[in-house]
Amino acid sequence: MKITYALLAVAAASDYDDDILADDTWSTSSVARSGTRGIDDDRRYSDLHDIAKKIWNKNGLKGKDKFDHRRYWAYGCHCFLLGDRPLSEMGKGAPVDALDVRCKAYKDCQKCVREQHGEQCIGEFVKYTWRYKSKTNTYECGQNENTCENDLFQCDLKLAQDTFDNMDVFNEDYHAFWSVTGFDNEDDAFCSSNPGTPVDHSCCGGSGNPYWWMNENTHTCEANKPVAIE
Repeated sequence: MKITYALLAVAAASDYDDDILADDTWSTSSVARSGTRGIDDDRRYSDLHDIAKKIWNKNGLKGKDKFDHRRYWAYGCHCFLLGDRPLSEMGKGAPVDALDVRCKAYKDCQKCVREQHGEQCIGEFVKYTWRYKSKTNTYECGQNENTCENDLFQCDLKLAQDTFDNMDVFNEDYHAFWSVTGFDNEDDAFCSSNPGTPVDHSCCGGSGNPYWWMNENTHTCEANKPVAIE
């Protein structure tokens, strides 16, 4: 298994104050204005990590209970933020549990963003700015809706929130490093697909919402969100 050590380095990410755009220097840089994109090792995990840290903190989880990226994101068949393209590379196989389901949704969100904005619109290439708004207890992106940057932010925010909501699902048996059963997300014995009957899917989201890879047999897209068909 190829490991990206940037995953281990994000512990040095910043604690941003409320109501201040994180990494605001990027939005006015000459590189940002020119639209130049390339792999940014510092960006890979920093925004996603800092958003998750803020969510844990705002829910009163600090000290020994603070967010620990090592626990949640080297996990299951889809949470493995490892390799050269850890944020955008798709996983494989059926998710092992509810936490892994949300990680698959994150990878699907990234896939839809690429379909919308092109193959260069991936978390490894593109920075965005964000902040926590204390008055409304919300998170917002510094870039306009329906841009590559804003859509990537929506994917990151949704994963961070989903990880918080499913933190108690965590099982060491599905961890890339801590499993005592030898779990390996690259092994078909652990992450196998059930082909089943193919169904039509499409991307639903945007305009300030994350993207979903929507099953068209069970859902319809209304106001940029999937709605179950009754």
